Amino acid sequence: MSSVRFELSRRVATLTLDEPASGNALTPAMRDGLAEAVARVRQDREIRALVLAGAGGKFCSCGDLRDIANAGLDAQGWRERLHRLHHWMGDLLTLDRPVIAAVDGAAYGAGFSLALAADFVLASPRARFCMAFLRVGLVPDYGAFHTLPRVVGVQRAKEIMLSARDRGARGAATGNRTGDA
Repeated sequence: MSSVRFELSRRVATLTLDEPASGNALTPAMRDGLAEAVARVRQDREIRALVLAGAGGKFCSCGDLRDIANAGLDAQGWRERLHRLHHWMGDLLTLDRPVIAAVDGAAYGAGFSLALAADFVLASPRARFCMAFLRVGLVPDYGAFHTLPRVVGVQRAKEIMLSARDRGARGAATGNRTGDA
């Protein structure tokens, strides 16, 4: 679990994405680390809350685009891969304890989706949110089609996903297009 740090303090688990050189992109190793850590939290009834954070002033910049580009899969292969890789996200979404995303820096693409899986999102003034999937020819994943409309409503979710605009913390909360006020 080297790309994901697991810390336990006063019955609160903190999972820190710890590959700041890549913007804490969700590499295969990081996804495996998250899956292991989420399973550990689910099993340990003494843990009362979970905090998701990113190291180096970055939350999570995206999925691992190099891994995606090199996969060479057909449509069926992608469906199977997404199901296999993202099963842990369901475990996170259904965790029976509060999940808090502490967002500092970029929460783009898969990082935005990861923040949406939390019950609460605490964003620093430096936080930036973007459903950047369409910028690279992908559709939103990591549960964004499920979570984003439930947080902001269907119409605003469509605008956020289809525009792929960058938003600051206040803009993400209010739906402001510029993200600054």
